[in-house]
Amino acid sequence: MNCGSSLTATSGGAVGAPPGSPPAYPPIYPGAVPGMPGPMDAQHQKRINQTRTGVLLLLIGTLITGIAIVLFPIVQVVGSVFVVIGAILVILGRKAFGPVHSRYVVISIVVAIVGFVVTFFAGLVIGFAFVSASLPGGTPTQAGLQTALANSLIVGLIGTVIAGIASVLFTFALQDQTGRILLVAGYVASIAVQVVLYVILSPLIASTVAAMFPGGTFDQNAAIAAAAGFQAKAAVWGYLSVIPVLLFALADYLVWQRIKKGEIPAPPTPPGMAPTAVPIQPQ
Repeated sequence: MNCGSSLTATSGGAVGAPPGSPPAYPPIYPGAVPGMPGPMDAQHQKRINQTRTGVLLLLIGTLITGIAIVLFPIVQVVGSVFVVIGAILVILGRKAFGPVHSRYVVISIVVAIVGFVVTFFAGLVIGFAFVSASLPGGTPTQAGLQTALANSLIVGLIGTVIAGIASVLFTFALQDQTGRILLVAGYVASIAVQVVLYVILSPLIASTVAAMFPGGTFDQNAAIAAAAGFQAKAAVWGYLSVIPVLLFALADYLVWQRIKKGEIPAPPTPPGMAPTAVPIQPQ
């Protein structure tokens, strides 16, 4: 670079590299063209795009669910669809963000499945108690219905604890410090809401069940009215669940912004190759 020699065309007609240009390197991936993205680059970018879109759908679905809790509970189905599709995309694109994130996503899926199975079968048992009471010839007892209502609150608390763990782990490795604080705060808030519901609604169980037995005999119409009143009181305090919903949604937004700005993931390292340092030109 500093000898002052002129650069001339070779016999083959090729022209030497201009002064100061970095040295030429072979393609990083087998079959790749220098300066052109190879197949592994395209796959890596596809996974990044899948995760970015998935996190955005998680954000939208979470917000829809939170709004539906307050305004239109039936709209929760729409929010759930967005959440499921977003989760699938994040699962498909997890490998672009390193082994830690990939491992956390897998653990999150396992925890979510376990939580779903536990709450599903517990819900079946509780639901069976109410269904059998409403069938002709059913002989429900006050003690049995009180137990069913109390167990429903406990199952809701357990389900929130398990589902919260899955929600925290799902994007934990993608978060910066602020995002992780939001995830933990959302998890704590969701448990706190369920504890508040349990403390407030538990004392109402006895009076609710007693209203189902006017004159000491079970009455189906009275039971439906009493159950509706109990559900209405639960829904009022259930509005508190908007707090953890907003915290989780904000954490998803921060991850989406990080991916959009290119803060994550780190540049990929080809299989079998260690990261190479950037060449330093002599002065």
